[in-house]
Amino acid sequence: MLFTPNSLHYKIVILIVYVDAIILTGDNVTEMDRLKKSLALEFEIKDLGSLRYFLGKEVAHSKEVLLSHK
Repeated sequence: MLFTPNSLHYKIVILIVYVDAIILTGDNVTEMDRLKKSLALEFEIKDLGSLRYFLGKEVAHSKEVLLSHK
């Protein structure tokens, strides 16, 4: 499931939920932190840092594009 909340400043924050895993990404760190704090009020969450693997795929980060490797 993919959630993309609206932002007043036209920044992107994307929340992806898959079973018991959440991926949070975007270009607005402040808004991402706000969303994490809001989620923590309702759920027990743990921040595992930067995404390295998801669903058996290795994830490489870039400022231009998100790349997935086998």
